[in-house]
Amino acid sequence: MAAFVAGAGWLFSIHALAEFPPLLFLGSRFVIAGLLIGLLARFASFAELGRAVRLLLPAALALAVAMMAWIFGLKQTTNPGVAAFITSTGNLLVPVFGLLFFGWPVGRALWISISVALAGMGLLFLGPGARVEVVSALLWAASIALVKRNSTEIGAVATAAIQLVVAGVVILAVSLPVEQMPAAVPSIAIWGWFLASILISTCLRFVLQFRGQQMIFAARASVIMCCEPVWVLVFALAFLGSPLSLSQILGCAVILLAMLGQVVFRPNSAA
Repeated sequence: MAAFVAGAGWLFSIHALAEFPPLLFLGSRFVIAGLLIGLLARFASFAELGRAVRLLLPAALALAVAMMAWIFGLKQTTNPGVAAFITSTGNLLVPVFGLLFFGWPVGRALWISISVALAGMGLLFLGPGARVEVVSALLWAASIALVKRNSTEIGAVATAAIQLVVAGVVILAVSLPVEQMPAAVPSIAIWGWFLASILISTCLRFVLQFRGQQMIFAARASVIMCCEPVWVLVFALAFLGSPLSLSQILGCAVILLAMLGQVVFRPNSAA
């Protein structure tokens, strides 16, 4: 469910960016969504809330930078489906960052999958947007590894709320000095896409994703989330008419094969 909702979120964001500055859109979306989710969170005291924020701060900062890179990559890309496949490699790299940060065991099959995914990415390196999405994928993987480590005792709802509010505040802090505000108020249709981005692809998506990550191994969760770029590609072809070249088709297929390989070869990963 999280993968499907996340895939739809790419479509919502593309439409909203037609009239919103990228960082203003992203930061506002995260802060509002985080506050809405926060209404469902329960903390015994402000001290408990402060402790949760301190635990999740590194992950939230990584998420903020990852999403800023993602939104600029999305703005530059000619095909969101291709960009989604590049970004999705971050899910594959979560156990690797777990190894670097916390010493999670990583098996040989994962390294093989990563090598295959890198070969697929080589077929997708078609412009500056792709390079930005690679940076986003790396930071996304770091963020999820940190969340997996520190969120178990906090809860999925509280984790999503804190992550989104902190990341959104950071993004807005960057937006204010570097972006120009819209000259006109966005149209009603754009506000509709903005609302869908908040309620569906942010609130619902992150609660579902963080809950799923708490319930299963990080490697298995990463593989399931590989369905996200598949949905993005389907939506891009169906609603945006984005064409695919032969090399892009091959690249997407190779990356998907690398991620799905984890289902076959690493069903019981300790990560």
